[in-house]
Parts: sequence; C-alpha cells; structure tokens
Amino acid sequence: MKRKGIKQFILRVLLAASPLVLFLALYVVLDPFGVVHRYDGVSVEAGDSLERIPNKRYVAVEGLKYHGLEQHYDSFIFGSSLSTNFTARQWGRHLPDSAHIYHFTAGAEPLEGIRDELRYLFDRGQDVRHVLLVMEEEMYRRPKRYSELPYVPHYEVSPEVSWLDFHMVHFNAYRDPELFLYSLCPDLVADKLIPDGKMQPVPVSGHDEETNEDRNDAKDSLILADPDSYFSTMPWLVEMQALPNPMPLVITGDAEELLREIAAMLNEHHVDYCIIVPPRFRTQGLLPLDRALLYEIMGSRYVHDFSEDSVLVHDLHSYYDGMHILIHRCTELIDRSYQEQELPLQYPDEWPQTSSNDTP
Repeated sequence: MKRKGIKQFILRVLLAASPLVLFLALYVVLDPFGVVHRYDGVSVEAGDSLERIPNKRYVAVEGLKYHGLEQHYDSFIFGSSLSTNFTARQWGRHLPDSAHIYHFTAGAEPLEGIRDELRYLFDRGQDVRHVLLVMEEEMYRRPKRYSELPYVPHYEVSPEVSWLDFHMVHFNAYRDPELFLYSLCPDLVADKLIPDGKMQPVPVSGHDEETNEDRNDAKDSLILADPDSYFSTMPWLVEMQALPNPMPLVITGDAEELLREIAAMLNEHHVDYCIIVPPRFRTQGLLPLDRALLYEIMGSRYVHDFSEDSVLVHDLHSYYDGMHILIHRCTELIDRSYQEQELPLQYPDEWPQTSSNDTP
C-alpha cells in the first residue's frame, strides 16, 4: 500500500507539472526570442510582416563571436538606439583602411552596459584600437532595467546576470498567452500583438550582420521623396513644442564612477576614442557643470557635445522621430568631431536642405 501511495503521489506531481514542462519544451524547441539555439549569423525573424522584439544585447555578443572569427574586429561603436545612425561606414572614413568595425547598440543602453561590454572585450583579449561612444544626456541617469525584456544583457557580459537569470526573463515573457499563441499560430494573433507593442513590423531596410547595424533605407527613401509629407505627420511633434524645464545634474554619484571606470579601461589599453553627445529635438542638453565633469573625466579633446546645437535641437527635419537623428546629420556630427568637413559621403548622396527655420 505504501508503494502504491508513492506512485500515486509521483503521478500527481507529474500531472501538476506537465503545463510547465510543456512550456519549457516549447521554449527550447521554438526558441521564440532567438536566445536558445546557437546563433548562426542571421538575426531571428518570424513571418513575413512581423518579427520578434530582439534582444539586441544578446545579438551583439553572439554576432561578435560568430563573425569575429573572420572579421578580426578592432574598432567598436557603443551606445543606445540613438547610436544606430552613427554608422560603421561613415565613422570608418576617419579610421585606417585596415580597421574592422562592429557596432554594440541596444535600446535604452545604460552606462553599466557600455562599461560591461568594454570589460568583456578586454577580458577576452579582443584587439580594441578605436572606439566611438555615443552617449546622450539621458544615458547618465538611465536605470539598468536588467529584469525586463528585451533589456536584459548577455550573461557572459554582465556580472549581475547569470545564465539562469537571463533565460528566466525570456521564459517568463514567453508565458504571456498572446506571445505563446503567436509562436504557434502567428496569423491568428498578429493584429492583436502589434497595437500592444509586443511585436513590431519587420524593417524593410534589413540588418547588416557583420557590423550589427540596422538600416533605415525605407524611411530614408520616404524623406528624400517627400520630406514635407513625412515630417508633417509625425505624432511626436504635438508633445514636443517647447524645451522642458531645466533638469538637475545628471553626472552624479554612480554615473561619475562608471565614467571613470570606462576612461581608465580605454586609457590603460591605449585606445583611440571619440565621444559624441548627440542632440534631441527640443530637449535640454548637458548642463555646463555636467559638461565640465565629462571633460575632466574623459578628456576635453575626446568629448564632442552637440546636445545644445543651436540648429539641430530645433530642426525637426534632422530626426526620424524626435530622438533618432537622420543618418546624414550623424555623419556631419562625426565629421565635426574629427574636424574634417571635406570627406566624401558614401551614403546617401543627396538630402533635402534644412535649417532651423524649417521648424513649424
């Protein structure tokens, strides 16, 4: 009787655990976020009109390991999504012809992310000769958000995130009924997921796997063809009609310590680096005291602060969406940082002429 009772207990436990086991099996087999199966050099996509929200931090590390065997990267761009249009192609015009560039970019990247990524490169013996840091003013006060999808960093990079922590964030996200159903039958739930922001349209532009860069070809084409129509329909214009009230200092406490760690690593390894602080539309830039501290920590010759540029802050025609700067404007900022204005642009060739008077 005792043995029979034990068998019944085990059976009940197995039955109770079966839904969790099923979810776990599907998570491993379907790999809904592209973080389980071995990276094969192609970013994860699903369907013809949707893609999973990618964990760009994970993709950046796996892409580096996969493509680095052939590319021998020695030059790196770091930043949040605002660094996206500071491209390898345009920055490379200021580097030796032998430079091989890779872009570490992730939405809402905090200073901790850049510190950890640099440390990861140096610890693995990566040859790091040139670095471009795109560090908007918000980065100095941005929280880590390591428990959120898709912001959790790669477990090989962050000392705060274990392999188990990393997969628990993704597994818990997969338990969302709609995301789970989408992985099984995407056509039935796609319309629901797009308004909720859980999925996003697949960019027509594509992704350069070797540099880890997204392209905005589709938006660029629209802007070149009819800029007035593109910018007149921007919904964020309604919310950004004036500069906000002055903000407090942003480089304080932890931010200062992180910047000093970053500077120490770059100087210890004799890295040639450039820091660009980009503007945002009708948004206050760095305060003078913040700028002075950034100069003191990173070196004034390496820091190029455009966060209060008198034209770009007020010129809506310089942005895709109020935050992300058009690629040709990013190229101009790179050239101004290196004080070389006459280098030929490689992409694109023609852009509409804009000025601060374009703002409605």
